[in-house]
Amino acid sequence: MSRLEEILNLVRDVPPFPKVAQRVLELVENPAVTARQLAEVIQYDQAITANVLKICNASYFGLPRKVSSLDEALVLIGHEALKDIMIASSSAQFYQGNVAAGYQLEQGELWRHSVATAIMAKLLVRHVKDVDAGIAFTAGLLHDIGKRFLSAFVAEDFKNIMGRVVRENIPFEQAEKEALGATHAEIGALVLKRWEFPPEMIMAVKQHHNPDALQQDPLTALVALSNALVVSMGIGAGADGLATSLHGDGIKRFGITQVDLDLHMADLVGEMDRAQELLHLN
Repeated sequence: MSRLEEILNLVRDVPPFPKVAQRVLELVENPAVTARQLAEVIQYDQAITANVLKICNASYFGLPRKVSSLDEALVLIGHEALKDIMIASSSAQFYQGNVAAGYQLEQGELWRHSVATAIMAKLLVRHVKDVDAGIAFTAGLLHDIGKRFLSAFVAEDFKNIMGRVVRENIPFEQAEKEALGATHAEIGALVLKRWEFPPEMIMAVKQHHNPDALQQDPLTALVALSNALVVSMGIGAGADGLATSLHGDGIKRFGITQVDLDLHMADLVGEMDRAQELLHLN
């Protein structure tokens, strides 16, 4: 069995993304949906119910009193916050442990990087028309999920991969694909396809390391830019981070200036501090 066949077998066996979370994400797209309707769906998953209540009572939201019911929690936090909570709490299980050691990332670093990219995407989305903030957050959160499945294979071939990167001055992703048959971005796209996420999100994950991503569809450009900015701040860069580069001045099409980028990077630092308790970034 080839390396690629082994990797694809792992993808075929990936646990399903929680159906309750996906159903809630569908429901909140309807502005008329009520907290009672959402609670009726969420209550069937005890783990998610407990997590929603725990998160709602975190200092992040600064609520004046302890929340003990789903209905009350959903009314107080609102639909937008609920989407972020649902996708984050449902995704966290796939980032537990040292799942990206092969990429020279310490335990928890891949999760921190993913959360930071999700937050940055949501900060930047205000400049981008026709991209939903929840979709931007989700795509940012899951953009590197492929590393969770390729890590062990990269670790086995790390010396060879990095040797080629240095000797031949090629991108990490190119050496990764030639060694393993696929990049972590491609594997991530396959995972999202298996989880039945929208095509535009699958494409954004697949193309987030494409140097020409800024010239592609808005969500792809947004995720690629968010990832590059987070890497430039040293959050979860890892072995492949230093090779992250984007060509062209595609941010001008969105009216994003360097001042905007500087402000959003400063905002990210504060948001990551606030998210420390909320998303278990320790």
